[in-house]
Amino acid sequence: MNNEYTMILVDDEDEVRGRISSRISQASGFRVVGTAGNGYDALELIDSLSPDVVLTDIKMPYIDGIELATIIRREYPTVRVGFITGYNEFDYARQAVQLQVRSYLTKPLTEADIIEFLTQLKTELDQEYENRYSRESILKEYKNSVPILIENSLAALLTAAKARVNPLVEQLKGYGVFLDDRPYVLSVVRIERNSLHWDVLEFEKLKLSVRGNIEKSLGTSALDFYSFLFHEFIIFILKENGTRFLQEVDSVLYQTIRTVEHFLKVRVFIGVSNLRKGFNDLGGAYEEASRAYETGRLQNLGQLVYASQLSRQPMQSITLTQAETQDLQHALRYGTPEQLAELLNDVQKRAKTADFRLLMMGITNLLVHYAQAVGVEIQEVLSTDILETVLRIGSLEEFMGWALQAGGQIREESQAEKRNNGAQLLEIVIQYLQANFANKNLTMQQVCDEKGLSVSYLSQLFKKYKNTTFVTFLTAIRMEYAQEKLRLSGKRIVEVAEACGYRDVYYFSHCFKKHTGLSPKAYREEHA
Repeated sequence: MNNEYTMILVDDEDEVRGRISSRISQASGFRVVGTAGNGYDALELIDSLSPDVVLTDIKMPYIDGIELATIIRREYPTVRVGFITGYNEFDYARQAVQLQVRSYLTKPLTEADIIEFLTQLKTELDQEYENRYSRESILKEYKNSVPILIENSLAALLTAAKARVNPLVEQLKGYGVFLDDRPYVLSVVRIERNSLHWDVLEFEKLKLSVRGNIEKSLGTSALDFYSFLFHEFIIFILKENGTRFLQEVDSVLYQTIRTVEHFLKVRVFIGVSNLRKGFNDLGGAYEEASRAYETGRLQNLGQLVYASQLSRQPMQSITLTQAETQDLQHALRYGTPEQLAELLNDVQKRAKTADFRLLMMGITNLLVHYAQAVGVEIQEVLSTDILETVLRIGSLEEFMGWALQAGGQIREESQAEKRNNGAQLLEIVIQYLQANFANKNLTMQQVCDEKGLSVSYLSQLFKKYKNTTFVTFLTAIRMEYAQEKLRLSGKRIVEVAEACGYRDVYYFSHCFKKHTGLSPKAYREEHA
């Protein structure tokens, strides 16, 4: 291949950088876009030049090659790292393997070694590029994506306007999905959320697990089916296969409920449509199945409900009494979690055989007013839109569990320190840096440990509020102090370096000149 790859060379020896650069011609397939004598300068070049490859010496001052490779792997995952080393210690080799570094140049460097290294690296990069972008790879990716395309098309059909139905049908037929050959039923499967699965990611994992269990049960039967996710439901389309079709559907779905409950420790509720035929009926089948599910939950009809079972008699609605409202308000503000749970449990018992939706709205309203009263932004605390959350909840038990958790989260937030926002946290860190910059062992990790923060979060705060990095900001503090001492004191430059937190006076001089454009000595003379 004729790809040309860009490279940055990092080595504290000018002679090594020059020797490698002289061997990197256009014919090699590489172009050196920058060189650096230490890891700090290398990171700046990587940020501005976005190279394909960074070739770095392992043994360097300030930041060694292992630490530089670690930062590159975390911050610039598309950049390939190669090592220049004469050190074959076990620790270096082990860490290199962990960092997925596979390219090495070993000192002392010879012309043949450099040419062989570049040739091998070019071959590896070309192969990697070919694997990602070749026609065969694209075709393979397409084949792997077909199940997702089928799911998306089936989901779109549930709510599609008439003008969209035929194009979607043709798409599905192209993927080998046909619903016009024989009748089918559509079933909606809803998992009851509990305290272990309020987290969105955990709940999505649970949905996939339940779906896999149902597909496995259906796979052992003679039923043909399609499955996909739609909102909070797992949808199954089950195609007729004989005279005992509905009995077989009932048997498989009932066994599924029991199996999931036993092994995954969660309850599932299923609504099943009447027999339908054709793509055009898919939306109607979904409406029937979801109505069967919803009515079954409201009327406590069981975990498996068919559209044919539904009664046309409306249920009586139930709301909070004045006494319940007052008790819940008091428990939210002043009671214990156990007291709130007991009150919600009493309300739940009273609503067992009634339409509980108005009851849910009443309790939700209490939560909103409670949050407003204690000065809490409820949407931020719950990390979701409260109305969307309530509408997704499918049972009274599930709602009561959510309400109990939401009340606790609002209370915790109301009692938290007001300084817990990002700008105030960063100000605390800056004050700490200003007081401790002379510490020669001061690192970002140490500051995070001291203030109870993560490295990634502190990095985000510096980027968001100061448009810089931790290292750059700390260096600026040290340089401002150094300038003041050089102007106003007679301290030797080595003493100024130590007072700024630098062990190495030469590295201090390097940073100072980079920051001010002058060496420490020239700066002092100019500002004498």
